[in-house]
Amino acid sequence: MLFDMDGTLVDTEPLLHDALLAVLGAAGVPAAAIRPEELRGHGVAENLTRLSALARSPMSAEELYARVGGRLLDRLRLGIAPLPGAVGLLGALRRARVPCALVSSSYRAMVDAVLPSLGRAEFAVTLAGDEVRCQKPDPEPYRTAADRLGMPPGRCVVVEDSSTGLRSGRAAGCVTVSVAPTREPVALGVRDLSELTVERLARLLDTAGAASFRLSRESDTST
Repeated sequence: MLFDMDGTLVDTEPLLHDALLAVLGAAGVPAAAIRPEELRGHGVAENLTRLSALARSPMSAEELYARVGGRLLDRLRLGIAPLPGAVGLLGALRRARVPCALVSSSYRAMVDAVLPSLGRAEFAVTLAGDEVRCQKPDPEPYRTAADRLGMPPGRCVVVEDSSTGLRSGRAAGCVTVSVAPTREPVALGVRDLSELTVERLARLLDTAGAASFRLSRESDTST
């Protein structure tokens, strides 16, 4: 199992938005210019580069990250409530001995600040956005996580809330599940993690495997 973090297991968006408002507001950026919907699903570096350019006085992406990151990390270390179903599903997967990875576009410092609220022991692998060369929607993050779990991508389920992450998982060859409305082709869409069970995920993988086998046989027959 490969999980995205933000918007899937926890919702850091309101906390990040508050930190951005405080830092960029002091730099003369109007609140209306900081729109969460334009940040969602994009890599940290991409968002920081765009936002730092809005400041009245010159501010590098690195300086913005340091200022916003400091505020956000202080808040996250106080704890953040997991999204509905997250704790129950992670616990059920651990009891069933299903290895899990956390695959986030957030930087390592932020991932480490969130992990205590989710339970570090629930993840055999954690991969942050500053630990890969190419971020989502490139397949590298999910391919890397699957490799570190010792699993072929086709036997991994990616759980995501953004189209960027879903494209990354699909390009990596994984089975994709969306926990938010999407136009991306997915194997399953749910309202939240409380709709997922170990048994349902196992059936999903079995179905995907059977479909892949049929396609392979049809291809062999046609050649």
